[in-house]
Amino acid sequence: MSKQHRTKLIKSLEQQLEATTDPKIKADISRQLTKLLSKPTRKGSSRKPQAIPSIKKKTSPLVAKWADRLSHVESEEKRIEHSVILEVEERRKKPGGSSIDLRDLIAEVVGMLSVEEQRVFNSESPEVG
Repeated sequence: MSKQHRTKLIKSLEQQLEATTDPKIKADISRQLTKLLSKPTRKGSSRKPQAIPSIKKKTSPLVAKWADRLSHVESEEKRIEHSVILEVEERRKKPGGSSIDLRDLIAEVVGMLSVEEQRVFNSESPEVG
């Protein structure tokens, strides 16, 4: 089957499909069209949705851990700050956590943030001590 013949056949099948109202005939024509059309030019939706790359900023595991509890907080700066506070409080509650110096603990938790989050946190937060 030549390419021209195939193209003419596809066009005639598409016209028949538009003109027909009988569901059985439409199904037969659709099947024939599907076989003739190459995969990229097939009409309709694909079964598997293609993954759309997200443009989202990469968040650290620390901020992601507390994200569901802090979803009501509007600004990103406050979410980062609250994430650090919650993590420090959680670590202080653990056995032996109260013996760790607060500054060292905060420094350790802040070190878990991504570079962007550290920059935001350091520009927003006042000095501890």
